[in-house]
Amino acid sequence: MEIEGALEGAPSIVDFKPSTAAIDVQKRLTTSMREMDRVLGGGLTPGSVVLVAGGPGMGKSTLLLEYASALATQGDVYYVSGEESVPQVLSRVKRLGIERDKLFLSSTVSVDDVLTSIKREPTALVFDSIQTVHTSGMNALTGSVTQMRECTVKLVEYAKSSSASVFMIGHITKGGNIAGPMVLEHMVDTVLYLEGESRSGRRILRAIKNRFGPTDEIAVYEMRENGMIEISDPSRIFADTESEEAGNAISIVVEGSRSLMINVQALTTPNHKSSPIRIARGFENARLLMLTALVSNYLGVSLENRDVYLNVLGGLKISDPGMDLAVIAALYSATKNICFPSKTAFVGEVGLDGRVRAVQQTRMRVAEAKRMGMKRVIASYQSKEDGVMGVRTVREAIAKALSGDG
Repeated sequence: MEIEGALEGAPSIVDFKPSTAAIDVQKRLTTSMREMDRVLGGGLTPGSVVLVAGGPGMGKSTLLLEYASALATQGDVYYVSGEESVPQVLSRVKRLGIERDKLFLSSTVSVDDVLTSIKREPTALVFDSIQTVHTSGMNALTGSVTQMRECTVKLVEYAKSSSASVFMIGHITKGGNIAGPMVLEHMVDTVLYLEGESRSGRRILRAIKNRFGPTDEIAVYEMRENGMIEISDPSRIFADTESEEAGNAISIVVEGSRSLMINVQALTTPNHKSSPIRIARGFENARLLMLTALVSNYLGVSLENRDVYLNVLGGLKISDPGMDLAVIAALYSATKNICFPSKTAFVGEVGLDGRVRAVQQTRMRVAEAKRMGMKRVIASYQSKEDGVMGVRTVREAIAKALSGDG
């Protein structure tokens, strides 16, 4: 049983500084791992605390070991593994080819011992994982809520009192949440999720919280035997621009500071025995239900007796409303068994009235479409960008797409 009590003692005097006080703004640390730097907001902010979470086998340890090696070119970096022995970590270091003179390894699980043993202020510390370390003076078991919270408090205090950044690896539960108290996510500066399909080597690193940068940045990796390989041009792996099969549609979404071209696939099959099935992968299921109703109401396509399956290729999870029009196009194409001409992209949010509305950053989306060789971008007439075929309704969008006019 964990007992928490109040600490006794006289209050200390707080020294407040005026808002006009001079400060030295520290520059972000940039490394050879540009994708990781971008997800962090343009580089690592000195003194920041970063929590990296993900399921087992996603490559969290490999990614942070590589980033620790990249940071070690600028100063001492300490990698503390509570899950592997030093020889085991060393074997991975040598396999990845990331030996550095200033990268130091340990399997000590005491936060107090680690912080006491550091004689010179490091560039960064990595704790793999927060569930395996503990702090003295606590009766709680390692991995318990109290231990994780108190260890995080000490690491945050250390980071804020120095310019050393702290990385913590966190496990996730079966429900997809970070194991441990929710307060951990509030205490740290940045929370990154590493996700992907366990049978695929593709991994997506997503920022869901960042006090020093955008919260919707992503980085794409390919997990191979020699480590996590950065993919600098994800559009070329997420979109098949040559596909003319029924049920396919292409869209351009915005994730953070980059635009991505993606493939939306739909499949509809007859169902005369039970309630129709609606399943989406990489897309919000509630929004699929709404768009399915729009297809039935405004395009004259009956889906009430058909199962509907929607898939975003590449394992991406998209919440960008600019993908609405592509989903509707894919559903129409799959049900009617009609193929859209190649090199056609759909961008636009669709309201319940069936009207296509403009989305943010249309210029960046159109530029990405042109870079990828798209001939037609069908979007709202409110978008005044060159190369856009403006439409007002979903019916007009489908008609223009099938006409093939450029």
